[in-house]
Amino acid sequence: MTVQLPNDERALFRLALAIVALLTLIRIGVLIATPLQLYPDEAQYWSWAQVPDWGYFSKPPLVAWIIWLTTRLADAEWAIRLASPLLHGATGMLMFQIGSHAYGPRVGFWSALAYVTMPGVSYSSGLISSDVPLLFCWAAALYGFLRALDRDSWRWPLLCGAALGVGLLAKYAMLYFLLGAILAAAASMAARRRVFSLRGFLVLVLGLVILSPNVAWNAAHGWPTLAHTEANANWSNARYDLRNIIAFILSQFGVIGPLMMAGWIGGLLTLQRSQSTMGVILACFSMPVLLLIVIQSFISEANANWAAPAYVAAVPLAVATLLRWWSSRLLWLSLGLGTAAMVGLWAGELSPALADRAGFGNALKRQEGWRELAAAVAAESRTRSYDAIAVANRSVLAELLYYARPRSAPVRAWDRNTMPRDHFQMTIPLLPGTRHMLLVTSLDEGSAMLGSFDSHRLLRTVSIPLGRHHERVLALYDALFYRGPQFGR
Repeated sequence: MTVQLPNDERALFRLALAIVALLTLIRIGVLIATPLQLYPDEAQYWSWAQVPDWGYFSKPPLVAWIIWLTTRLADAEWAIRLASPLLHGATGMLMFQIGSHAYGPRVGFWSALAYVTMPGVSYSSGLISSDVPLLFCWAAALYGFLRALDRDSWRWPLLCGAALGVGLLAKYAMLYFLLGAILAAAASMAARRRVFSLRGFLVLVLGLVILSPNVAWNAAHGWPTLAHTEANANWSNARYDLRNIIAFILSQFGVIGPLMMAGWIGGLLTLQRSQSTMGVILACFSMPVLLLIVIQSFISEANANWAAPAYVAAVPLAVATLLRWWSSRLLWLSLGLGTAAMVGLWAGELSPALADRAGFGNALKRQEGWRELAAAVAAESRTRSYDAIAVANRSVLAELLYYARPRSAPVRAWDRNTMPRDHFQMTIPLLPGTRHMLLVTSLDEGSAMLGSFDSHRLLRTVSIPLGRHHERVLALYDALFYRGPQFGR
């Protein structure tokens, strides 16, 4: 299939910008119109944003800073998420620049469109997470790296170093970028001259300087973010399960799209024949990330989004390959599939009932029912003079902080251990000796939680339907005198 595109790079950039801007505006409109409530992690990030700091228990601070900024516009779910479509749109335009520099403006144009219609990006654009600024910073760092290969200007290493440091404030997965740079230096003389030079050293130093306040925060708080990262890897409970590898790899076809994945793999397999230096460098910034997470999935487990930085470099390589296959028809088919998935996701976000009937309502159930639960808890908290609302589950606690407003008692994190395992247990713990509490607990947490109080009385059970097939059930108790954590760790 042949489409007449402008030959001029500026005209292609303007066309890509117009398309990306239109999709971004639609995504913002969907954010405003959707009845879906905050995902638990989003509610947690919102709570962090109420106290801007240089770090938090499980993540560096950038996502909280972004939410603090966007919620100056409004105290609403859409404002919390607003940066997500904006940053993904900006990342898409950086993809134009990366693709253009590596292969020419035609590949840049299709790379921008391929990125913004990628299934993982379409899903991510409806949520705010640390991956969103991470991908933007990774794309900016990669563009700076590529431009620095053939330019003596200091601005490109400065861009790369600044993006590296800000990316580390988004998520420590930005460290994979350094691995990509080292491998690129091993594979390419041009990259080697830049990486092992004063400019390469400047990139590293600038990145670490920007990260240093977060390092200082972690040191002052006992290194909680590093401990959380280690706990997520969970190597102490290694499983070595091949089924996890299969499940993770299949999930990646869903993240980038099956044909884009095929194009990327095809590009990797033909690198030697194509003798493309830029293709080799893009492979160095994509393949190792995915391989490392595949290994992680075999040792323990890995979430589908953990390999997301790989696709910043993978998309231009895949697009360049698909443009050569079957007269670009596979690229068009890939974009069509991505667009169909994007539109279907918009429909589900605007009408969760429609998503439920279509069979993928289960994917949205963690964004439903929180407002109703919070209203029940807030109403119950006003019936007596409680000293605290005690919650064991981090997700429930985060949602209550946002949705149970106003409330007559502070929300506090109950924990069976003296060692905190999340930000709430570290910053707003239920203190031993608290006398009168409203407990919010799931049925499976109840026995462990209730045993740490002198007495307790069931008030009511709250059941919130989530579509046709699920419900959220929590019990509310009146409890007296909290004796404190029952275990050391």
